[in-house]
Amino acid sequence: MKTSNTWFSLIEILVWILIVSIIMIAAFQSLSSVWIAKVKLIEQSEIEKQAYFSSERFFELIKKWGTLDYEEYWNRYSYGTGFIDGHFSSISWFWNQWTIYNCISWVWLWQEMWTWGCLNNSPGYMNDLSTNFTDTHQRFGQYELQFIDRNSDGDADGWDEDGVNGIIWDDDDLFLWIGPNAFSWDADPNKVWELYLISNDGKERTYFRWNVSDVSASNFAPAGASCIWLNTDNPTGIGCNGTIEMLKLVWVDYGLDHVLWTVDTDGSQWDWLIDTWFIHPDYASWDDTIVAWSNSNNYWQPIFPSSINIKDFEIYAYPQKDLNLSWKDPNPNILVAPYLQVKYTIEPSLSVKAKIKGTAPSVKIATTISLSNLDIK
Repeated sequence: MKTSNTWFSLIEILVWILIVSIIMIAAFQSLSSVWIAKVKLIEQSEIEKQAYFSSERFFELIKKWGTLDYEEYWNRYSYGTGFIDGHFSSISWFWNQWTIYNCISWVWLWQEMWTWGCLNNSPGYMNDLSTNFTDTHQRFGQYELQFIDRNSDGDADGWDEDGVNGIIWDDDDLFLWIGPNAFSWDADPNKVWELYLISNDGKERTYFRWNVSDVSASNFAPAGASCIWLNTDNPTGIGCNGTIEMLKLVWVDYGLDHVLWTVDTDGSQWDWLIDTWFIHPDYASWDDTIVAWSNSNNYWQPIFPSSINIKDFEIYAYPQKDLNLSWKDPNPNILVAPYLQVKYTIEPSLSVKAKIKGTAPSVKIATTISLSNLDIK
């Protein structure tokens, strides 16, 4: 009886190895795809979570710290603009200037204030110093004075009724209750770029700005990364990394020299009139020499984590005039309670993007925020 031993040929073994390899590669690719999808889902979930919590905190801070600070917007508007890193290149100070001026008409027949009030001696109006104050810092309370004509002869009698410098400061000085816009830009009259808020008691100010850094030279930036500053108010490019920062100020009555315990020659110290704004002690050491007109960036505090990038930040404020001052204005767009429209995009920072394969997730944020109830005083 013969015994037959059957062996696999070399070709059969190679075919078997090939088939097994194909199956293993397919299984690995399938598993890898599942893992990549899982990672992307986690990344998307993480950026959405950060976008949600950071934005909620941002919006809560806005709601907490009052209403539109029209005095500071008037200061910014009159002082002029210049952009750097997505925000204004110079802060507009935050303290009182020595000079304060009143609106005085050239004619006894009053007319509606022009957009610039009496800031730049508009036709039909001048200020009591006959000076053009365009591109100058404004004193706190100066915006409110743009709604009063100190030279109006309302009863047209032409007499010095109070015995004070002709008809100036007379009983019939006219409160126009119309006044100029606190902010107005040719391209978009409601876009304000930075958010200026003041507390209801008028003693604290909170400001927000978008700050963009160029990180294209960092070791985690891809080749060819750049931050383009062609549009200085909205820099773009994968080398840009933006965040939103906050500046907190508090009022102290240190007089027009802004220094405590000096000789109070002008009687402005402890007179309960707002004259000096300091960095809030929660954000800087309490030091009498730290006056808020410092242009140092050290006082600005980021409110978003460094792991995210804020892009295309836009903020729109309504109305353009303080309702408490302009309640007589016939324009229906003025007679509304203050509110904001805020828009921006959140995506991972460039350092986080370097760890992500494929397209990085992003979240677009757009919301409307009511700042205060309608309360005309």
